[in-house]
Amino acid sequence: MQIIFPMGSEVKSVSNIHVIGMSSTGEDVQVSINGKNFDKKLIKMEKGKSAYMLMTILQLQLGENDIKVIQNGDVKSFKVTKVDSPVSIADWTESLGNFHSSGKTEVCRNCHRFENISDCVNCHRDKFIGNWVHKPVKEGKCFECHEQERNFIPKEPFAETCLKCHTKLNDAMETAEYVHGPVAAGFCTICHSPHKSTDKTHLRKSVNSICTDCHVSDEQGFSFHSASSIQFHPVEGVFIEKLNKNIECSDCHNPHYSGQGMLLTSPDSESLCVKCHDGQDTRELLKVLSEKYSSN
Repeated sequence: MQIIFPMGSEVKSVSNIHVIGMSSTGEDVQVSINGKNFDKKLIKMEKGKSAYMLMTILQLQLGENDIKVIQNGDVKSFKVTKVDSPVSIADWTESLGNFHSSGKTEVCRNCHRFENISDCVNCHRDKFIGNWVHKPVKEGKCFECHEQERNFIPKEPFAETCLKCHTKLNDAMETAEYVHGPVAAGFCTICHSPHKSTDKTHLRKSVNSICTDCHVSDEQGFSFHSASSIQFHPVEGVFIEKLNKNIECSDCHNPHYSGQGMLLTSPDSESLCVKCHDGQDTRELLKVLSEKYSSN
């Protein structure tokens, strides 16, 4: 018995879960969840071939669920954790290769045609729930981004799809003097989830966590602020009253494009610093930092 879904340990917010498997023998299986057993018959997939499908739906309880599929003494075990809130769930499909282009879809095509939104919802229900759901996802417009004739793979670079709707960003980048490398390469999904997020800008994680994935390596020459006059400046963990939030990289740098070097959001140091500091304090701070940096 080969278990096709779920793909190992999963975290879900839904009450039920499909368990799908494929076997070369049609002998019945026993499926158990948290010690409760069910006998299941397999479905013959195609006449003249030894291919059988297991398809059953199990009801999850809150917390960790132990699931087993047993056929002829062969035991397949996995765990599924049910949580209250969908915001804590990772988008499980993004950790896979393209499922739709693999041979595993043949077993699914016994029931699913992959032709409309209802087919998508069967497996991708988690994409439609969360704090912030991307508008086309919320409206069920999966095929605006996913091409049916290409096994539902979005066009690459992904920006070709994203910028069809995000036209203001596209227009600004075309005239900007500087464009952030990943943005210029068109890979929006390095930073943004195209489906749902806990952040209104659909970031995959916090701003600083995303930035430090690249900008902390001395070997690559990306160690931020190590060779500038603000090398002593805090970049996180400091509450800014003027902004009513903790400082983040994006308070000084535009993550997409800018008319200034280093993607700064202001044309000069003073106008940048007064976002957080008072005017007089800013001039004094800049003087001290300039002297300290020059003396090193």
